[in-house]
Amino acid sequence: MGSKRPISNMAAASSGSGPTSLFILTEKNIIRRYTRFIIEWPPFEYAVLLTIIANCVVLALEEHLPGGDKTPLARKLEKTEPYFLGIFCVESTLKILALGFALHRGSYLRNIWNMMDFVVVVTGSMTIFAEANVEFDLRMLRSFRVLRPLKLVSRIPSLQVVLKSIIKAMAPLLQIGLLVLFAIVIFAIIGLEFYSGALHKTCYSIEDLNEILAEGELATPCNTDNATQAVAGSYICDYNSSLCLEKWEGPNFGITSFDNIGFAMLTVFQCITMEGWTSILYWTNDALGSSYNWVYFVPLIVIGSFFMLNLVLGVLSGEFAKERERVENRQAFLKLRRQQQLERELNGYVEWICKAEEVILAEERTTEEEKLHIMEARRRAAAKRKKLKHLGKSRSTDTEDEENEDEPDEGFSRASYLKSKVKNKGACKRFWRAEKRLRFKIRHTVKQQWFYWFVIVLVFFNTVCVAVEHYNQPPWLTEFLYYAEFAFLGLFMTEMCIKMYALGPRIYFESSFNRFDCVVISGSIFEVIWSAFKSGSFGLSVLRALRLLRVFKVTKYWSSLRNLVISLLSSMRSILSLLFLLFLFILIFALLGMQLFGGAFNFPEGTPPANFNSFPIALLTVFQILTGEDWNEVMYQGIESQGGSRRGMIYSLYFIILVLFGNYTLLNVFLAIAVDNLANAQELTAAEEEQEEEDKEKQQQELEKEMEALHMGSDGSPKLDTTSPSKKGKGKRGHKSEGNGDAKTGDNVDDDDIMGPKPMLPYSSMFILSPTNPVRRAAHWVVNLPYFDFFIMVVISLSSIALAAEDPVEEGSFRNDILNYFDYAFTGVFTVEMVLKVIDLGVVFHPGSYCRDLWNILDATVVICALVAFAFSGSSTGQNLSTIKSLRVLRVLRPLKTIKRVPKLKAVFDCVVNSLKNVFNILIVYMLFHFIFAVVAVQLFNGKFFYCTDDSKHTQDDCQGDYFTFAYDKRPPEVKRREWKSQLFHYDNVMAAMLTLFAVQTGEGWPQVLQNSMAATQEDHGPILHYRIEMSIFYIVYFIVFPFFFVNIFVALIIITFQEQGEAELQDGEIDKNQKSCIDFAIQAKPLERYMPKDRESFKYKIWRVVVSTPFEYFIMTLIVLNTLLLMMKVALTRVLFANFPPIFHRLYVDASSNNN
Repeated sequence: MGSKRPISNMAAASSGSGPTSLFILTEKNIIRRYTRFIIEWPPFEYAVLLTIIANCVVLALEEHLPGGDKTPLARKLEKTEPYFLGIFCVESTLKILALGFALHRGSYLRNIWNMMDFVVVVTGSMTIFAEANVEFDLRMLRSFRVLRPLKLVSRIPSLQVVLKSIIKAMAPLLQIGLLVLFAIVIFAIIGLEFYSGALHKTCYSIEDLNEILAEGELATPCNTDNATQAVAGSYICDYNSSLCLEKWEGPNFGITSFDNIGFAMLTVFQCITMEGWTSILYWTNDALGSSYNWVYFVPLIVIGSFFMLNLVLGVLSGEFAKERERVENRQAFLKLRRQQQLERELNGYVEWICKAEEVILAEERTTEEEKLHIMEARRRAAAKRKKLKHLGKSRSTDTEDEENEDEPDEGFSRASYLKSKVKNKGACKRFWRAEKRLRFKIRHTVKQQWFYWFVIVLVFFNTVCVAVEHYNQPPWLTEFLYYAEFAFLGLFMTEMCIKMYALGPRIYFESSFNRFDCVVISGSIFEVIWSAFKSGSFGLSVLRALRLLRVFKVTKYWSSLRNLVISLLSSMRSILSLLFLLFLFILIFALLGMQLFGGAFNFPEGTPPANFNSFPIALLTVFQILTGEDWNEVMYQGIESQGGSRRGMIYSLYFIILVLFGNYTLLNVFLAIAVDNLANAQELTAAEEEQEEEDKEKQQQELEKEMEALHMGSDGSPKLDTTSPSKKGKGKRGHKSEGNGDAKTGDNVDDDDIMGPKPMLPYSSMFILSPTNPVRRAAHWVVNLPYFDFFIMVVISLSSIALAAEDPVEEGSFRNDILNYFDYAFTGVFTVEMVLKVIDLGVVFHPGSYCRDLWNILDATVVICALVAFAFSGSSTGQNLSTIKSLRVLRVLRPLKTIKRVPKLKAVFDCVVNSLKNVFNILIVYMLFHFIFAVVAVQLFNGKFFYCTDDSKHTQDDCQGDYFTFAYDKRPPEVKRREWKSQLFHYDNVMAAMLTLFAVQTGEGWPQVLQNSMAATQEDHGPILHYRIEMSIFYIVYFIVFPFFFVNIFVALIIITFQEQGEAELQDGEIDKNQKSCIDFAIQAKPLERYMPKDRESFKYKIWRVVVSTPFEYFIMTLIVLNTLLLMMKVALTRVLFANFPPIFHRLYVDASSNNN
C-alpha cells in the first residue's frame, strides 16, 4: 500500500491548481518539476556546501597591502569571483523556478536564508557591473560576499538548539537593547552638558606652539597653566615651559570626546563595556578636576555595565533552557517509541529462539551435554537480566562492573560452544585450562581496589615528573626525566596489555577511560618512534600531560564531582554547536574586516599587532575583540585609518555590532549552557542522595521485620512499632530542610517567624543566672525592645562613617583625635550590647547560647580586639607591638553586623556561603585543567620568552654594546645600552606558567602574551614577529575552556544556589513559588485611585479632562522627544547650523535650550 494523503491535496496535485511560479509555471510544468527535483537532490545540496567552503577559502587567501596594492595570488583569486557568482546565480534561479519568487507561502523570499542568498547574488552582480562601467569604491558591495558562510548554518541540524534559542531571544533582546540605548542617550546628554569641549586643551611648548609636550607617551588634557586658578585634582601645565591651549584634537585621535551626541554615545558605550573607562575618568579629572566626576562615572558603570548588560544573560539563559527542554522532550519521545519497537522485535526473536531450543531439547539425537549447555545458557541469561534490572543500567563507564561476568566469549551461539568443545579435547586441554585460570586470576587482580589506586599513584608520579621540568634545569634531571618517561610509558603499556588480556578487547574498549588511555599511549609511542628517527619532538609531547585526565577516575567514589563531569560531557553537543556558530561568526567578521580595513592600518609608528591585513591575523583580531580586551584601541585605529574622526566614524558600527552580538550575545550562551549543566548535575546528586536514603529506609524496615519475626518466634506475641510517624515520614523535604539549615545554628532562636517577644531560654546563664533572675530578665527585656536593633544599626552606620572619615596619612591629626573619642563611645555601646546578650543567652554550653551563633562570634571578636587595642594603646608596650596595634584594623568588620539585621541582605549572604560548599567540586576540576594547560605551555614555550632591547639582535651573545633609537617626531636619535631580558610573563616553569595563564584568563593584557608566544623561536633566542602563528590555537582553546566556560560555571553556581534558596523557603509550605507570588500580589494590590473634581461644570473639571486625555499624553510625549532632540543637538549643531540663522530663530533656540535646562 502507498502512503495516504488527503483527498484535497491529491485533487489539487492532479489538477495542477497549486500556486504557480512566476505566474507562469504550474506544479505540473516539466521545468518546475525538474528544478524541484534538482534542488531536493542531496548531491546538489552538497555541491552548494562545497562551493561555499571553496569561496570562503578563496576569500581567506587574500592578503591586503597598503595603498590598495595586491599580491599576484590575490589578482589570480579575483578572477574566480565570476565563477562562484555564476554558481550561486544558478542556485537562486533554480530555487525561484521551483518555489516561486515571493507572493505565496513557501516561496523563495519567504525564507530568511534565501533572502540572504538573494542579497549576496544581487550585490555580487552589481559589483561586477560597476567594475566595468562605474568608478567608485566597491568595498561595501564586496563586503556582502562574507555573508555566504552563513548558508552553512541552515544546513547543519545540530545547530538548531543554540540557533533557535538565540533567534527566539531576539524579541526580548530587542527590548533590552532599547533600554540600554535609552540609558546611553541619557548619559550621553549628561556628558554633553558636563564635558562638551573639555578634552581639547593640552600643554603646548612655549618655543613652538604647535608642539605638544607630553608627560609620558601620550598627551594629557589640562585645566590651566596657572596654579592659582586650577581646580582641585586637575592637571596643570608647567608655566615655565608650556601653555595650556585649546587647539588639540583630543585623546585617541579626537574620537574620545563629548563634543556632540555621536561622540558622546560612542564614549558612553565604551565605558559600559568597562574597557578603557578609567582612562576617560582620569582625562576628565585632568581637564575639570576630580571633585565631582565620580558622580557621573560610578552610576554609569553600575547601571549600564553591572545591571543592564547583564539582563542579556537572563534572557538567553531562559530561552536556552526552554528550547533545550523542548528538544529533549522530543528526543525522549522518539527514543521511547524506538525502544518499544525494538522490544517488540526482540521479544519476537527471543520467543522464536525459545521455541527452537524446545524443539532441539525434544529431539532424540540431542546429547545430554548439549541439553545441559542450553539449560546453563538460559540460567546465565536469566541471571544477567536480573542483575541488569537490579542495577538499572546495562554497562558502566569503567570496567569494575564486569565482576560477575565469567567468560566474554561464551554465550548462546553454537559456534562458541563448538569452539570450547575443541579446546577441551586433545593435548591442548591442560593448556587452555591453565590459560583460563590465569586469565581469571589476572581479571580478579585488575578489579582489585589496590590495583586501581596503584595506577592512580603512577599517574601522580608521572604528573610530578612532567611538572618538575623547567628552564635551565641541571643535566642529571634532564637525563632522569628522559628515562623516567620511558619507564612510565612501559608501565602504562603493561597496564593496558594486562587489562586488554584479562577483560578481552570488547569489554576493555567499552570503557571511555580505557579508550582514552589507549589513544594517549599510542600517541606517546608514535612520538618516541618519531623522535628516534628525526631530532626534535613532533609536538605530541603534550599528550603526556593529558594523561592527568585519568585522575577523573576517582570521581567514581565522589558522587557530586562525578555528576558534574557527566553533566559537562552530556552538554558537549550544545557546546560544539555553539563553538561552530562562534567560529562562523568570527570567520564572517574577519572576512568583513579584511574587506573594510585590509592594508589600511598603516601609521607613522608602524602597523599595530591587531590588524586585518591577512586572514590569520584578522581572525585573531576579531577573537581579541570578542574577549573584550583592547577592543576600543582597535576601533580607534580602524576609524583613524578610514579618515579619522571627521570621515571614519561610520566604521565604528562594525566594532559596536561585533561587541554586541559576539561578546554580549554569543558568549553569554556559554553561561546559559553552564547554568543548565550545573542544574542537571545538582539534580543528579539530589536524586542519588534521595535513592540512598530510600535504600537505607528499606534496609531499616527489613531489619525491623526480621527483628519482629524473631520476637514473634521467641515470645509468641507481636511487637508494636514504637517509631514516631514524624521520624518515619521524613522524605526529600526533610532531607533538604536539613541541608539548607547548615548556615543556621542552635535552635534557630533568632528566627523571625515567632510572633511577639521571644521567650527566655530555659537554661541557666553562665551557671549562675536562672530564668527567674531579675538581672537576666532585665537584660532579656532590653535586648528584645522593638528599637534595640534599630539603635544598634544606627550606631554601626555612624561607626562606619567615622572609620571612613579618618585621615590615613597623618595618624596624629586633630581630626583623628576627635574621631578616636567617638570610637571609644561606639566600642562602649557594642560592649554593652555583647554583655547584655551574654547575660540573656549564656556563653556556649546550651543550645541557643551566644557563641552558638557565628554572627555573635564575629561581634565578640571585633569588640574584644578593640578593647585589647584600647588597653595597650596608651602604654609604650602597645606602641611597640605591631600585632596589638593592628587589632584595631578589625574595626572595619563592624559593617558586617548589618547583614544579620537586614533579612534580604542575610539571604544574599547565605546564598554566597551555601554556594562555597559546591564551589569546591568545580575548583578541583578547574585547577586540574589549569595545571594541564600549564604543563602543556611549559613544553611549548620553555625558555623562549627572552628578548634583546635591540630588536635586530636575537641571541644573548649578540646583545652587547649600544644602539640608536629613532623617534617618530624627527628628534635626534638616542643612544641606549643593549640588555638581554625575559618577558614579565613567561613559561619557564609550571608555577610561572600557571600565573601567566591566570593573567591570560582574566583577559587583561593577554594580547601581548599572545604576540610573544607567536614570536617565540627557539630556547635562548629572541623573538621574530609572527614566527609561529599556529601557537595562537593554544590560547584560543584555553579561552574557550576557561574564560568562556569554566569561569561561567562559577557564576552559574551562584545563580542556581540563589534560586534553590528561594525555593527552600517554600519547602515546608503547601504552596509553590508562583502561588506565593500571586498571594503576595493580592495582599499588596491596591485599587487604582484617581482624582476627579466634583463639580463637572467648573473650569477645573475641564482642565482635568484635558490633562487626563490621551491626546494630551501624546502631546507631552512629543514635547519630551523634542526636548531630548534639542539637548542632543545642542553642541553638534549650534556652531554649524544656527550661526547662519536669523537672530530671532537663534534666540528661540537658545531660549528653548535654557528652558529645558
